[in-house]
Amino acid sequence: MSSLASDIPAAHEAKGVVEGGQQIRTQLIICDTATSDGGQTLLSYYKSHQARGVLPQRTDMPSRELLGIMPDLFMLEPVDAVGSDWRFRLVGQGLVEHVGVDATGLCISQAYEAADAERNAGDYRDVAMNGNTRITRGTFHGIDREFLQMEIVHVPMIGADGETPWVLGGLFIQPAPCST
Repeated sequence: MSSLASDIPAAHEAKGVVEGGQQIRTQLIICDTATSDGGQTLLSYYKSHQARGVLPQRTDMPSRELLGIMPDLFMLEPVDAVGSDWRFRLVGQGLVEHVGVDATGLCISQAYEAADAERNAGDYRDVAMNGNTRITRGTFHGIDREFLQMEIVHVPMIGADGETPWVLGGLFIQPAPCST
């Protein structure tokens, strides 16, 4: 008889991650194109907005065009005017299940080791303030998820206030990393 139970550890809540001192590290490479269906969907969504001269808006979420990937999406807002730290405003349930951490409400400085948080803040500033997309592939470390190969796609969006640049991201589990 088969079991529906999983041997993957249950997700930690944001508070437990911070109090437990558990921080995420990533090993990522930058890629030119998205290969996952979810990554391609997110980029297509962004490009359709870009073609109309607008950015996706927080107030438009959830979006009908993204319903199939909503569980794999996350949103980040800057916590200060220069984007030195970013807060996870939304983390989809699919990410929580795959990664094992619900980072909703955490700042990246709390969730990631210092070097990764600093690198990510720079990437998020580039995406949000310069309108660049960012596609990476790699693995997580430090949270017992080293076995997951992932593709992460970041695109700019406008935050809940209708003005502040945010980052809309998607994390899609991949069978293998990209080649350079």
